Amino acid sequence: MSKERLLLIGAGGFGRVASELAIQKYDCAFVDDGVEAGTEICGVKVIGRVSDLPKLFDTYKLLVVTIGNNAVRERIYDTAEKIGYAFPNLIHSSAYVSPYAKMGWGCVLLNDSVVQNGSTVGNGVLLNPGVEVHHDCSVDDFALIYTNSVVRTYAKVGKRVRIGSNCTICNNATVSDGADIPDCTAVH
Repeated sequence: MSKERLLLIGAGGFGRVASELAIQKYDCAFVDDGVEAGTEICGVKVIGRVSDLPKLFDTYKLLVVTIGNNAVRERIYDTAEKIGYAFPNLIHSSAYVSPYAKMGWGCVLLNDSVVQNGSTVGNGVLLNPGVEVHHDCSVDDFALIYTNSVVRTYAKVGKRVRIGSNCTICNNATVSDGADIPDCTAVH
């Protein structure tokens, strides 16, 4: 039985990490504007640039954007959606998503990340290792949360927010769209 084909957009650091997860389920290829087509990265071949997405749709129907820049990730998803791509979630086997949580599409949840009961995670969200999204909170579209950060109960994280490592978004806190929270910060 052959695997479904998946494009990973972005062959940088996060893309390489996500590829280790993706190749377990999918036949993967990278698309990256900064790497020459034909280059192999971690056993995954680069097959083109973002401008090639329309012609690649003949062969690939699934796509996940693994670029850490939230605005760029959103823009590429918007382009790919118009072409007709579908966006699976990549969820590490050690991650936990409550069956009572809501998950968008195109998310990457790395090892030991947790999304608890009653929480909502939007589209195109990247959760690094050890991230906890506590119960009854929300993380909006295209957010990026780095290692060992916690979004506490009833907190609201806006669109395109970047949360550094070892941060706490406290109970009931609101983080505005596009905010950049530095490492080791508590938001009240």
